[in-house]
Amino acid sequence: MVSTMTESDAAPTPATMATRVLKDARRAFGDEVHPSDLERYATEAVTALWRDSIKVTSFVPVLAMRQIREMLEDRPGPAGLPVP
Repeated sequence: MVSTMTESDAAPTPATMATRVLKDARRAFGDEVHPSDLERYATEAVTALWRDSIKVTSFVPVLAMRQIREMLEDRPGPAGLPVP
C-alpha cells in the first residue's frame, strides 16, 4: 500500500504549530513589531495553548494569533513599540 501522507497531514507538534503561527504573525504585524518579539510571542502563545490539553489542534493558530494581538495591545506605545 502506498502512503499518500504529506508533511502537512502529519500530526502537528508545538514546534510546527509555532512556525505556522509565526508566519501568520509576520504577515499581520511584520512592519510594526521586531521579528524576535514576534517569534517569542508565537512560541509563548502556542506553548500556553498546548499545555491546556487541547483536543482540536486546528484551532491553535487562530487562538494563538488572538493571544499575540492581546500581547501587543498590552505593550506600551503605538503598536506595542517602546515609548522613548
